[in-house]
Amino acid sequence: MKRLRVRPWQVAALVLLMAALGIGGYVFWPALTGASTGNERDVPDTERVAQRTRVGVVVVEPTDFLLFAEATGNLAPWRSAEVSPEASGVVRERLVEEGTRVAEGAALIRLDSRDQELELEEARSELLRAQIDYTGKRVGASTISADSTAITRAKALFERARQRYEEGLLTLGEFQDARRAYDTEMIRSGGRAVDVQSLLSGLEQAEQRVRRAELALSRMTIAAPFGGRIANLEVEEGQHISMGTPVLTLLDDSRMKVDVSVLEADLVGLGPGADARVRIPALADTVLSGRIFSVNPSIDPDTGTGRVTVEVANPRGKLLSGLFAYVQLEAGRLSDRIVVPAEAVLSRQGRDLVFTVEGSRAQWTYVTTGRRSGGLVEIVEPLAPGDSVAVEGHHALSHDARVEAQ
Repeated sequence: MKRLRVRPWQVAALVLLMAALGIGGYVFWPALTGASTGNERDVPDTERVAQRTRVGVVVVEPTDFLLFAEATGNLAPWRSAEVSPEASGVVRERLVEEGTRVAEGAALIRLDSRDQELELEEARSELLRAQIDYTGKRVGASTISADSTAITRAKALFERARQRYEEGLLTLGEFQDARRAYDTEMIRSGGRAVDVQSLLSGLEQAEQRVRRAELALSRMTIAAPFGGRIANLEVEEGQHISMGTPVLTLLDDSRMKVDVSVLEADLVGLGPGADARVRIPALADTVLSGRIFSVNPSIDPDTGTGRVTVEVANPRGKLLSGLFAYVQLEAGRLSDRIVVPAEAVLSRQGRDLVFTVEGSRAQWTYVTTGRRSGGLVEIVEPLAPGDSVAVEGHHALSHDARVEAQ
């Protein structure tokens, strides 16, 4: 019988195999049988809790879901006007500075008015002479007894003509003829004797000249058309300015407005008086309460948007014209809806899902979503009242992960 020959490499391989089997049995046998190796130490319950993923949760309940239309715009004063003089002249006094608050009717700028003051004095002197002449004519004239019968008849005919004109039975020319006939009869019968005497004495013309002179003098002072704050002041004392040239801007910033463009789909749900939220990034994201003042009923066909004007109070004058603003407009309200914060909804393989938390486990739950608005999402199904939904710390979770709800 031939004797087998054992080679050295075969012996070495057998030794290595036995060593590997021994080490594997030592490492994996306790896990397979549940036996302890004697080196495992007990892990305290508090440490095991700490190993769970901490997630923030909300408990969902049916609620009213506010629908918001969102837009951006810039703050503007409620009213603004470029103020310009009604006459040309040299600036004699500048009574305001930029930022000055003024009341309605307050004097802002005065022009050199010496010529206008002189014209007013001349007109008043002429008026005095006319008054003296008129008084003499009245005193020297005999008493005129007006024909009351003729006046009554003429007035009745005129009133009848006016009624027929308003009913469309007379033309404008026919009505004017009736009025002239009435005026003529009034003068002929003495019903307007005082007016005739004042005209003949020059009194009426003198009074008109005084009024024109007073008007011309008043135009040499530029006054505030409404209360507000001065901006864009562009005139100096001694400067000649022409009639109609803008010299300053007056801003009524007692309240502010924001004009925003809203999509037509949202516009139909908006109306005056609805609530609005206005966030100002330049003021540390301050959120102000406002209201819809007006909705333009015309939609721009090119952009599919309409203009909405939002009113915001400005009691302390901190809001400045031109500040950028984010605006949320209340466009509707859905009753008894399940909603969750938008950050709770994740997308996996083209489907929306949330993590519901049951005990210490997070369950991967596909959901059907509805409307989204104001940072919230409507969940149509399958969430039910009382379910806990993860909103923080859940982006990297797997299904049935161990979690600690906060």
